[in-house]
Amino acid sequence: MRASAWTFLVGVGVFLIGCNKGTSASGDSASPGGAFDADASRAQIIAADSAWVRAVQSKNVDSLMPYYASDAVSMSEGAKAADGTDAIRAAYVKMVKTNPRDMTLKVDAVTFSDDGTMATDYGSFSGTADGPGGKPVKFTGNYVNVWQRVNGRWVLIAEISNSAPVS
Repeated sequence: MRASAWTFLVGVGVFLIGCNKGTSASGDSASPGGAFDADASRAQIIAADSAWVRAVQSKNVDSLMPYYASDAVSMSEGAKAADGTDAIRAAYVKMVKTNPRDMTLKVDAVTFSDDGTMATDYGSFSGTADGPGGKPVKFTGNYVNVWQRVNGRWVLIAEISNSAPVS
């Protein structure tokens, strides 16, 4: 596999990585009084990132797709942008065939728009995947996710990742 293909697989498979048990990107971020609750929203986004990582490692592409808006775009270093859920699904089907494992995601920050309808999170990721001939290859990189709150649910509308040197 070419280096650019690995970069793509690493980038796609890492951008969202996060962490929490089966928690979906659902749940209203508003308090009972209707005010935006940044702490609850931050927890929901981090939980969605975490669940995304677990789904990738379990190779369950179907469980990844509810996190994406139908018109979402996913961009990884060295690869054509995956535009829409069909293209994103195809990219992840290819990526999970590399047996991603030992994945970690470090969320550096989650920020929100003034009206609480948009959010970004960014950070770094690492893990191991099967390289040429099945030889384990370590990967690291950085990511940025763009989220939108739709009907009380956080969904990804854009994600981008790149590789970084393994330290």
